[in-house]
Amino acid sequence: MRAKAFTDGWRIAKPDIVFSLPEPFDVPSKGVVDYQYFTVPTNFTEDRWVRMAEVRPTAREAVHHAIVTVRAPDERGWYGGQFLAGYAPGAAPQVWKPGVARLIPAGSELIFQMHYTASGKALSDRTQVGLVFAKEAPRERALAMRAVNTWFAIPPGEANHKVEAVASIREPLKLAAIRPHMHLRGRAFEVKAVFPDGASRMVLKVPRYDFHWQPYYYLETPLPLPAGSRLECTAWFDNSVNNPRNPDPKETVRWGEQSWEEMMIGWFDVLVPAAPLATSGVRR
Repeated sequence: MRAKAFTDGWRIAKPDIVFSLPEPFDVPSKGVVDYQYFTVPTNFTEDRWVRMAEVRPTAREAVHHAIVTVRAPDERGWYGGQFLAGYAPGAAPQVWKPGVARLIPAGSELIFQMHYTASGKALSDRTQVGLVFAKEAPRERALAMRAVNTWFAIPPGEANHKVEAVASIREPLKLAAIRPHMHLRGRAFEVKAVFPDGASRMVLKVPRYDFHWQPYYYLETPLPLPAGSRLECTAWFDNSVNNPRNPDPKETVRWGEQSWEEMMIGWFDVLVPAAPLATSGVRR
C-alpha cells in the first residue's frame, strides 16, 4: 500500500487574496481555552464572488476547528452571517464547480471563530484563509444552512443513543453538500430528504463516524428540494466503556463547546440563483 501524500502548501489554486488573524494567538500547554473570535476587515469596495476557499491553521495540533463567516455591513453579532469556509480534521478545501460561488458583499468583515485545545505544549497560531475569486459572474450562489439539536442528554453507559434534528426548506433550492458534526462519542449519522408529497430519499449514511475525519460530502448531482421539503438528520452516540475515545462513560453528556461535551449538527451547502438572491429559509 502506498503511503498517503500530504500537500505542504495551499491545496487550492494560488489564492487571489489571503486573510490572517490580526496577530498570533498563544495557546497554553494545558487548561481550557474559551472560543476566540477575531474580526478581519476585507476592505472590499465591491461584491466579490469566491469559487475556492481554504482555511489553514499554523498550529494544527492545537486547533480543534476554525470557522470563517462573513459579516456584511448591515449585520451585527460575533458570529457573523453566512459561512465562508472552515477547518476541521479531515476537512478538504471548498472548491465549487464553474458557475457556483460564495458571496462576500462589499464592506464585509470576516469573523474567525477559533476553537483551541491544549495539546501538552505551548503553541502559537495565526490561522489564515485563502480565497480564489470567480472569474465570471456565477449562475448559483452557495449558501450554508444547518439542522441542529442542542437539547439532548446522553445517559451514562448508553452505547447507541439516538438524537434527531430537522431543517425545513421554505424556498426551492438544491442540496449540494453535507457535513455531519459530532464529538468523541459520535457513532453514526444519517441524512434523509423528505419531500412535500411524503416521498423520501436517503442522501447520506455515515455508519462509522470519526471525529478525526470530518469532510464535506458532495453530491455528484445537486438534489432539487421544493419548498416544504425537510432534511431529517439522525445521529447515534456511544457513551459506553467500549468507546475508546469516550472521555467519561459515567457522565450524562449534553451539548457543549468542548471536545469532552457533545454536539449534533448537520451542516448543508445549498444552491440558489445568484440573482435575485434567495435567502428566505436559509441563513444568509
